[in-house]
Amino acid sequence: MSSVSQIQIRARLAKPPDYLLGKFPRYEREFFHGYAKFILGLILSQEIRGMLSVLVSSEGIRSDRSIDLRVMTFPAKQLRRQPSRILYGSYSHSLAQISLYPLRISKDRIRREGAKLFVTHLNDLSVAQRKLIGEIATAAISTLIHEVLHVKFQQRSLVRYIEEGMVQRLEKTYMRQWEDKLDGVLRSQFSSGIDNVMNAV
Repeated sequence: MSSVSQIQIRARLAKPPDYLLGKFPRYEREFFHGYAKFILGLILSQEIRGMLSVLVSSEGIRSDRSIDLRVMTFPAKQLRRQPSRILYGSYSHSLAQISLYPLRISKDRIRREGAKLFVTHLNDLSVAQRKLIGEIATAAISTLIHEVLHVKFQQRSLVRYIEEGMVQRLEKTYMRQWEDKLDGVLRSQFSSGIDNVMNAV
């Protein structure tokens, strides 16, 4: 780590436990595996890494440990105390770990689209498919911004709801700034490969 305004992030696909794999039929396993690989490739793209670098520098974010960024294969469990709330990401200060979860998508939609959704050229997708890809990408990047911002506040000992409010406001600000760039990032992503490690920002 060469500067206090830098953090190191290593991104990887999280390996789901065998018991969890058994809960999903083959078509769902294949779909979500394609989903996770797509998100990992998006995060590892030069464009997103560059945009994230600007965010980290602008916000003066630092960490004395490398951040383990896990791209989860399957959606998170619904929270028992808040069943209407769906978890899309989390940050563990003690583990220095960010986890990104996929959106919840209906079984019918998953069966209809299949894993081919993530390997078909963007121009060959229908309007509805491109909209879904856009929603998937936007959710992942928004969640990534959100959780990286939590790293910024990790040592400030703020009340949780105050920290969350500050993070949400900053997340919206950066997403507005990045919105116009995401379409170009998606286009390049559909023609690029996927690596396993990101030494970013």
